[in-house]
Amino acid sequence: MDLRRLGHFLAVVDHGGFTAASKAVLISQPALSLAVKELEAELGTELFARIGRRALLTPAGEALVGPARQVLRDIETGRAAVLAVAGLETGRLSLASLPTLAADPLADLVGRFRRCYSGVQIDLAAPEGTTEIMDLIANGACEIGVIEAHEVPTNLVIHALGTQDLVLIFPPGDASRSSSVALVDLEEIAFVAAPPGTSTRRLLDEGFAAVGRLPRIAVIAAQRDAILPLVLSGAAAALVPQSIGNVARQLGATLVRPVPSIQRQVALAHRAGSLAPAAARFVELALESRA
Repeated sequence: MDLRRLGHFLAVVDHGGFTAASKAVLISQPALSLAVKELEAELGTELFARIGRRALLTPAGEALVGPARQVLRDIETGRAAVLAVAGLETGRLSLASLPTLAADPLADLVGRFRRCYSGVQIDLAAPEGTTEIMDLIANGACEIGVIEAHEVPTNLVIHALGTQDLVLIFPPGDASRSSSVALVDLEEIAFVAAPPGTSTRRLLDEGFAAVGRLPRIAVIAAQRDAILPLVLSGAAAALVPQSIGNVARQLGATLVRPVPSIQRQVALAHRAGSLAPAAARFVELALESRA
């Protein structure tokens, strides 16, 4: 099976059609279409249902996506293994993270890695939740996921990174609060929170449930980047990771620690088996950072 054709097939999958894919891989659309047709002829079945300008995966096409990614990943791993002899001067590393773990600890880990291996390109996926991260790892689209430790399936390799503390931030002008506050006393406080099903929303709900209360959600922010600006605007309070809380305090918000504390265990996850050199070194640096 021709690797070039597999790559063109995945380009159509990833870019949603032949026109966008041809621009992404820098070949003409007719040449791309021909490559996919040759692959279909080799396999004896159609991989896409062509409806107007749309290209929808057939069941056979869906079945090929995972194996195709793995084949190309293995080739990349072999190529990177050779390049590793030269000290990881080039290559790529694909990562995925929950949104609130992207700032901490992922940003620091990527910074450590980049300071050592500036020639390696890093792709950061932006999945909405744990299930999507697991799918990205399973189908080979990402090598390593940063996730809450208790949510990682047992069929993956898990490396614990430590505990992340979450804090409460209140709008500017609420400086009269002490450095800590009992959650049981915040029943009337309005919160801005991510939608149900997200990790920080679950932690907020569980924190209040532990004291027999429900948080009063005033604003549901599907766009996680809007939470801090909403707090700073005076819309409501929020539960955020400590690192984001520190930034919020510098911008004028009031940072308060909840009682009881709200924490989560953070981990790296990847598939069993050998990793590409860049991914393996990323894991090593992450584990060294725990000390």
